[in-house]
Amino acid sequence: MSFLQKTLGKVSVPFRRTAVPRAAFLPRFQSTTPSLTAKFYPLEKETITEKDVDEWLAAVKALKQENRRPETEQEIYLAQLADPQPFLNEKFVPTEEQLAEVQRFADMKVPMRDDPVINYFINMIMRNGKKSKARKIVDRAFYIVYLKTRQDPVKVFYEVLEKMSPILTVKTLKTGFAKNVVIPAPLTKRQRDRQAILWLLEGSDKKMSNDLSVRLAEEIISTWEGKSSGYEKRASMHKNAIAQRAYIRL
Repeated sequence: MSFLQKTLGKVSVPFRRTAVPRAAFLPRFQSTTPSLTAKFYPLEKETITEKDVDEWLAAVKALKQENRRPETEQEIYLAQLADPQPFLNEKFVPTEEQLAEVQRFADMKVPMRDDPVINYFINMIMRNGKKSKARKIVDRAFYIVYLKTRQDPVKVFYEVLEKMSPILTVKTLKTGFAKNVVIPAPLTKRQRDRQAILWLLEGSDKKMSNDLSVRLAEEIISTWEGKSSGYEKRASMHKNAIAQRAYIRL
């Protein structure tokens, strides 16, 4: 092989790029319908009169009204609410059945959503902030009370608190000398309920069941029947307060 052939063999042939033709220009869509401006403002007009302006404004207003026309039931309802005058003119006339129902429920008292005493009882049972769990325990206990007594459990609970709650307690009064004085002191309604609930919980701890709801129900029923040990504690507290009556300060 000659020297010329070796030299030509080492020379690389350049890559030729073929020109790719670009996409043909697509003409814009030309609408055959004239626009609103071209309809009322023709290009061949030299001047615009007031009549043309009024027609143009009327056409724009009609177009807006067409776009705002309610189509769904919600839009129709909202459109009716925008004009409250028909609703203000209407007058409600109750029927005879409605009037009779009002008279039937006129003397009935609407109960409170949360009874304050029951809520206080639930808060005393609650542990670690689990109030919903404590509420379920009280609800189950009241249901058991209803099944065994066939009485309103809330009324039974109120009777239990009224029977077992103490009236007096003793307090230590510092006299500034070597000996302090123990004097009797009256309790408020909340303090009386608290002491009665504490005695209920102490009595329920002595019951045999593993369920707190069952133990509470049994203690409430036994207290309602006058068989609870809380009555002895109440009598002992009153006896101690009466023994210190000589130190009462009026």
